[in-house]
Amino acid sequence: MLKPQRGICCAGCPHRAAYVVVKDVIRRGRGHVICGEAGCPAVGHVHPAATACPGGQAELMSMYNKPVPQGTPEEPGSVVCAHFVLDADVAADDGTRFGAEQLAGEGACAILCVMASSKVFLSEGAVTDLGRHLQRLGYSSIALADPLDTAGTGDMLRELVEAGGVHALVFASPCAQLQRTAILAPAEVERVSCVGCMRCVQITACPALSFRPPAAFIDPDACAGCDLCSDYCRTRVILTPRADMTPAQRHAERLAAAGA
Repeated sequence: MLKPQRGICCAGCPHRAAYVVVKDVIRRGRGHVICGEAGCPAVGHVHPAATACPGGQAELMSMYNKPVPQGTPEEPGSVVCAHFVLDADVAADDGTRFGAEQLAGEGACAILCVMASSKVFLSEGAVTDLGRHLQRLGYSSIALADPLDTAGTGDMLRELVEAGGVHALVFASPCAQLQRTAILAPAEVERVSCVGCMRCVQITACPALSFRPPAAFIDPDACAGCDLCSDYCRTRVILTPRADMTPAQRHAERLAAAGA
């Protein structure tokens, strides 16, 4: 696995998966905003959009570097807002920064996307406590998702957007750098069948993934086994040894690899 780089989310980072799914559901458009913090102590500040940007934060175009919308509950600053926040930051908040009242001013539909990926939040009990804290911050609608279950998370997000209002969504999946107990087998591109569309590279910008003409290539030493690229391969030529596993089984495997 690659060592963390400043401004670039690691291969297998669940924050990248969360952004990709959120972007897929919210889509770009006037009044549709994805903002906040999706970095970590190891890589530093990363805007959510930079998690899937080749070159990371330093190369992110200003048009994607959206600030937090300013508004009031009566006149929200956007139509739909997904505000990313790190687990430790929301856990330490007293409601003055990330409370439901504050979020209501950010969007007619506002979703606080909590990145619960650090070591402190590996256990089910810690995630439950985080949910209770979100209740104290005023959230009556709190959901839990594994961002690497892209289909299930996408369905959940669509329901929240359709419902409107203020929601908290906890994205619970361990940081890739915590996966030291076991090394997850890497995915592999069937290069003979790959059509070279580069969709996987363009959508994920994963550091383990590149385009080596005439096909995509996964560096087996860098791949963390998250399978995000496999989910977005239209031609189904990115092969994973976890193809027969359910999303719950994959999640359990990542937790076990992180020593949870």
